[in-house]
Amino acid sequence: MIYHILPESEPLSAFKGGALAHTVANLMRLDDSRIAVCAEVDDTAGFSADRVIVVPQVRLWGRVRGRRFIPPRLIAPAFRSLFKPLLERIHAGDIVWCHARPAFAAALARNIWGKGAKLVCHFHEAVELSTARIAFLGFSPDASIFVSEFLRQEWLRVLPHLKHTHTVHNGADENQFFPRDKSAPSNTVPVILFVGRFYPDKGADVLMDALRLLDVRGVKAICRMVGSAFSGNSKVTPYIANLIANSPGNVEFTGFCSADKIGDEYRRADIFCCPSIWQEPFGKVNIEAMGCGLPVVATSVGGIPEIARDGGVALVNPHSATELADALEQLIKDVEYRRRIGANGLASFRKQFTWSSVLERYKEITDFL
Repeated sequence: MIYHILPESEPLSAFKGGALAHTVANLMRLDDSRIAVCAEVDDTAGFSADRVIVVPQVRLWGRVRGRRFIPPRLIAPAFRSLFKPLLERIHAGDIVWCHARPAFAAALARNIWGKGAKLVCHFHEAVELSTARIAFLGFSPDASIFVSEFLRQEWLRVLPHLKHTHTVHNGADENQFFPRDKSAPSNTVPVILFVGRFYPDKGADVLMDALRLLDVRGVKAICRMVGSAFSGNSKVTPYIANLIANSPGNVEFTGFCSADKIGDEYRRADIFCCPSIWQEPFGKVNIEAMGCGLPVVATSVGGIPEIARDGGVALVNPHSATELADALEQLIKDVEYRRRIGANGLASFRKQFTWSSVLERYKEITDFL
């Protein structure tokens, strides 16, 4: 069996779950040997009770993580107690797959190896120096997987002793992310789509400036802004309130959209825009758009250039509203160019970013553990 440990903040839920919960859920649908270990689960996940181990007390880690120093000698016993339902179930030959929480992995490693099981650490997030150095002091899992080569190199700068490291890009569900029917009516005015969490690192304010430029230039387009501050229908933050108050007339804010409906949002659009200004470890929304046949305009940050390597994405520099506006304008005005970029992205998605292809890569790694 393969046990996937989710972070304390990730409920296994189609509605409330974040990117990691959706990752694990997709793997579980493709492979019956995979079981989720999480703080919370609800009916929208669609899995029977025997496919999920719930450890609600692990939420306590989220309340203290990053707020105060906890001596390592206290962390390990606490985690071993919290994850006792998991540790009692594993057997020789099983794999414990820890997502985005190296502290969990380091604390449980001795017990996992004592049972004859293997330990995989899956890195989805940027380096946290304090956590990394404490968790991996003299410790290396049986395999470490990173969602981009960019992220792998970032972590290896801090933890050069890690062994058996692998880069495996994220995937998206081809049953959810697919092009709209060719018989569907086209938009009379091109629709640009933004999907994501609304906080400054995602660059929504830069996109607002780019849309303002398009409006001044007389370029007709509508931008739909889909998302919220956090997963679910979270409160309007000051940042979101400022975006709404200062948005140009060619922008529509639609609020949060649940994971099971988000594919329809992509299919209603003509162009996708990812204006991130931080070093995105991967940038999953880009491959979701590619799977729906949309041409993508994205910033050249973090792991996004790796997504763009085989086509489908026009890259611009971060923080540049002018470059963003120029790239969007070219796609808006040149329908053939828009079609060609979208087709290239769809071909790239089908070749390397479906969950079935990603799962094959994971199996190549675990087969040698």
